[in-house]
Amino acid sequence: MKKPLCRTQLSALVFLGQVQNYMVRTSLSLIILAMVQNPTKKKGVEGGVNSRCYQVADIGNVTDSGGGEEEGELDWDNVQVGFVFSSFSWGYMTTQIIGGRLAELYGFKKIYGVGTLLPGLLMFLHPVAARADVRLFIFLRALMGVACGGTWPAMHVLTARWVPPAARSSFISQTYMGGMIGIVISFPLCGLIITHFGWDTCFYLMGSTSLLWTVAWAFLAHDNPKLHPNITEEELAEIDEIPVGSKAPPLPWRAVATSPPIWGIIFTDAANTFGLYTLLKFGPAYLKYQLGLDMKSNGFLSAAPMLARYCGGILLCRCADWLVRSKRLGLKSSRRIFNTISQTAPALAMVTMAYSGCNPTTVAILLVLGMWFNGALSAGHMASHVDLAPNFSGTLFGVSNTVSGGGMGSIAPLVITRILGKEQTLESWQTVFCSAGAIYCTGAAIYFFLVQAEPQKWNFVDGSPEETEEDKSKDQHETKAFRT
Repeated sequence: MKKPLCRTQLSALVFLGQVQNYMVRTSLSLIILAMVQNPTKKKGVEGGVNSRCYQVADIGNVTDSGGGEEEGELDWDNVQVGFVFSSFSWGYMTTQIIGGRLAELYGFKKIYGVGTLLPGLLMFLHPVAARADVRLFIFLRALMGVACGGTWPAMHVLTARWVPPAARSSFISQTYMGGMIGIVISFPLCGLIITHFGWDTCFYLMGSTSLLWTVAWAFLAHDNPKLHPNITEEELAEIDEIPVGSKAPPLPWRAVATSPPIWGIIFTDAANTFGLYTLLKFGPAYLKYQLGLDMKSNGFLSAAPMLARYCGGILLCRCADWLVRSKRLGLKSSRRIFNTISQTAPALAMVTMAYSGCNPTTVAILLVLGMWFNGALSAGHMASHVDLAPNFSGTLFGVSNTVSGGGMGSIAPLVITRILGKEQTLESWQTVFCSAGAIYCTGAAIYFFLVQAEPQKWNFVDGSPEETEEDKSKDQHETKAFRT
C-alpha cells in the first residue's frame, strides 16, 4: 500500500485550522441577530416593517419579529452594527503583509499557529465586552483582526514550499476552503445553541475548540519538507522541482508595484471579497428581517451556500488540475476560465435573487448555485500568487489581502449599511445585491486581461531558482541530523 503524501497530512491539519479560523471569524454574522434588537422595529422605522417579504408572502407561521424569537438585549443601531462588522477588517489589514513576510523568513508554522490561537482566546472576552460597551466590542473585534491577519499569507508560504504547480488548485481548494466548512458547522450550531443556551455560549465553545487545535498543530506541523521525519524520497524529489529557495531573498517592491498580473489579482480579489462579505455578513440579516426565518432555519440556510462553495471548489479545481496535467489547457488559460466562472456565477445568482420574489426556496437554490461555482476561485486568482512568485507568495498574498480582506472588508459593511438605511426595504436590498454583482464582473474582467501564470523574473532575485551548493549541503546535513 502506497504511503500517504506528507502534504496530504499537512493539508488535513490546515483544513481543520481553517475550520476553526472561520468559526471564530464569521459566526458573529448569525450570533449578532440574537444579541441586538431588531433595527426595523425601533421607533421611527415603521416603513421597514411594511416592506418585508413575509408580510406579503405566505411563509408558514413566521411572525412579525422574524421568527417569533425574543428580542436581543443590546440596543445597537444599524450604524453601530456596520462598525462592528467593519472593525475586524481594520485590524486584519495591519498584519497581512508583515505576516506573510515573517512566514517567509521564519516559517509558516509559528505565524499560522499564533494566528489561530490568539483569536480563540479573545472569543472568551466577547460576551463581557458586548455587554459593557459597543466601543469596547468594536476594539475587541479589531484586535481579533490583528491576530488573524497572518494566517492566509502563511498558508501561501506553505503551498509554495510543499505543493508542485500541477497540484496547487486541488490543494488550495480542499485545504484553504476548510473555512467554508467552519461556516457550515458554526451557523447551524450557533442557531441551535442560541435557541437552547443563549448567544454567549457560542463564543465560549469556539474559543475552547481553538485551543484544542493549537495543541495538535504544535506537534504535527513542519515548516521544511526536508525536515519531516516521515517524508519519502519520491515526495522530496517532486518538491525539489518547485522554484523556491530555502532562504527568502529581499522583496523587489518596485517590481511588485509595477507588475500588471499582481494588480489583476488585487482587483479581482477585492471584488470577490465585496460579494462574499455581502452574503456572509448580511445574508443572515436578509433571511431574518426580509424573509422572516427563525434562528435555526437561518443558521442552516446561511450555511448551505458555504458547503456548496467547498464541494464545488474541490470538483472544479480537480477538473482544472486534470486539464492542465493532460495539456488540454495551459495554466494561464485555466486560471482565466475558472476565475471568470468563480466571479460571474455568484454575480448572476445575486442579481436574479434580488428580483426573484420572496420565496425562501428560490433564494436558497440561487445562493447554493452561485457559491458552488464561486469555489472555482482556487483554480483562478487564489493560486496566482504562487504561480507568479513562489519565493514571495506569502508577502504577495498579504498585499492583495490587505486591499481585499482588509480594505474592502472595512468598506463593504459601511457601504451596505448605508444603502440599506434604517428601513431595510426590498428595494434597498436589490441595490445591494445588484451592486455586488456588478463589482464581481468588473474584477473578473480586469484579472482576465492581466493574468500571467509563469514565475516572474523578479521572483529570482539572484538570477537563479536553484539553491546554492552551500544551502543544499546545509539542508542535507540538517535532514540527516533530524532523522538520526
